[in-house]
Amino acid sequence: MHLRSFGWIFVVGSLAPACTGQLGDPSSGAAGGETEAAGGETGSDVPPPQADGSLPYAAPTPASTALRARTWLLTPEEYGRSVQDLLGVSIDVSDMEPVPDNGIYPNMSTSGLVRVTLAEQYASKAEAAVLALSDRQLSALIPCGKVDATCKADFVRAAVSKAFRRPATAEDLTNYGEVFDLAAEAGDPALPFRWVLKGVLNSPYFLYRTEIGAPSDEAKAAFRLTDHEIATFLSYSVLGEPPSATLVAAADRGELADPTLLPGHIEQLLSTPGAADQLGSFLVQWLRLHTFEAEVEKFEDVFPGFADVKGTMFAETQSFLRANGGMEGSIASLLTAPVLEADQALSAFYRSDASGATDTARSGLLSLGSVLSKTAKQYLTSPTLRGLFIRDQLLCQHITLPENFTPPPIEESELRLAPKTTRELYETHNAQAACKTCHSLIDNVGFMLENFDGAGRYRTLEQYRSPSLTAPMAAPQPINAAGRLLNTDVDGEYDSAAGLGEALSRSTWVRECVARQAFRFYFGQVEAARGIPPVVEGTAALDRTGLLRDLLVALLSSPSTVERVRE
Repeated sequence: MHLRSFGWIFVVGSLAPACTGQLGDPSSGAAGGETEAAGGETGSDVPPPQADGSLPYAAPTPASTALRARTWLLTPEEYGRSVQDLLGVSIDVSDMEPVPDNGIYPNMSTSGLVRVTLAEQYASKAEAAVLALSDRQLSALIPCGKVDATCKADFVRAAVSKAFRRPATAEDLTNYGEVFDLAAEAGDPALPFRWVLKGVLNSPYFLYRTEIGAPSDEAKAAFRLTDHEIATFLSYSVLGEPPSATLVAAADRGELADPTLLPGHIEQLLSTPGAADQLGSFLVQWLRLHTFEAEVEKFEDVFPGFADVKGTMFAETQSFLRANGGMEGSIASLLTAPVLEADQALSAFYRSDASGATDTARSGLLSLGSVLSKTAKQYLTSPTLRGLFIRDQLLCQHITLPENFTPPPIEESELRLAPKTTRELYETHNAQAACKTCHSLIDNVGFMLENFDGAGRYRTLEQYRSPSLTAPMAAPQPINAAGRLLNTDVDGEYDSAAGLGEALSRSTWVRECVARQAFRFYFGQVEAARGIPPVVEGTAALDRTGLLRDLLVALLSSPSTVERVRE
């Protein structure tokens, strides 16, 4: 994703159609911006806004249950947990080549590529981890409990089955038995065991999660995953780690492909601490905050003290998400719950604007300092970036520039207009025919957050500042945070982040978008259509209770968890 100038340019490669003055919404095949090239559903653009600015919500058209067969490279974090699960020792993965940022989620199954550097890292880390095992640690990995060649068969079977997250095949046993025998020729009784472990750690069956079915399914266009593939999918998706012995035992009994038993196993997974951690990762990535501390910077002379509280600001976000977005959390609480102040330094920073009220309460994720400062510039706010964030992350609506159109640099507009407020600068575009349609949909949303400056501080006045302007600054001007929400199912005029958050908490479109975002994270792919079972059933669960736990149970127990197709 690349954003520049006013934050107008919103390039997401093949994932977003060009903006032609119309907006994709949940009733259109263009919703979410997926095109056929990205595996997305196609369809015509939605009609221009009606007189009242609304577009009636339309239920999605039922779509195929079966997802595409695939293999899915472990992320560095998943790789580290998998090595620990196999060897019982932790390894450092902080220096491993990261998964490329695709602008959606870091764990997308199409993003993982093994380049030469990463392959070398796998080899070196596997060898280092295996050689570092003490004799006691190595013995603990051998079923008979001792480093003895007579334990070869049981050891190879156990090591391969655990590493590959499925029962070892006859071919596996033959291949790794030969590795064992070859290493035994060196005369070191421990070396064969270590080299088998090194071999499985470098195998694609360890490095990748497979969703390809049983060997007997190879000629079939449509098939069901094996129970062990289902166990692997559920465990990595829900916990970010290999399946436990309990889940493997359920797979051995053939319970996971049974639709009557699957929801119970999902409930058990969601009750483990790792599931709450994974849900927290989803929420942070959904809000595009996983790079917050590394990427967000502000001009110190404009927002003094921001660098000192940035870490605390992110910690506040994590605390808010745990309290309101955990397994007992809901969409309504995420959008409307009070943001509790726990850190004095951060509270003082939030109140450091001279025009800010000292008793101003914050509510909902739209008032989090991290969200507000991430969707702003280094020296001022950006109604466009904030509006795009809400359209994209909360409503699954993508807006892009018309082809071959480039807006003027912000410096040029500032010099020409000498604006007294940020709103005055951005309202200029609503008056231009080429920009009006899109900016009325984007900036009118962002204006509702203008009571919070570019670093998340509350204010009632703005004294416009820009490095481009050498003329004396205008006198402080009153903030106008009124805006109009258009092309949603909760259209209306609102004048605050709290009012906007409350409206969005009532939106069916938002609930469906959250279901779609959760599908992308937990299934590691962009939905082919709005009507696929995980999204439909997840949305229905949110419509019933609004609870995130119910969303995940419905999402992961749908037929799409177990059915695949080869195309």
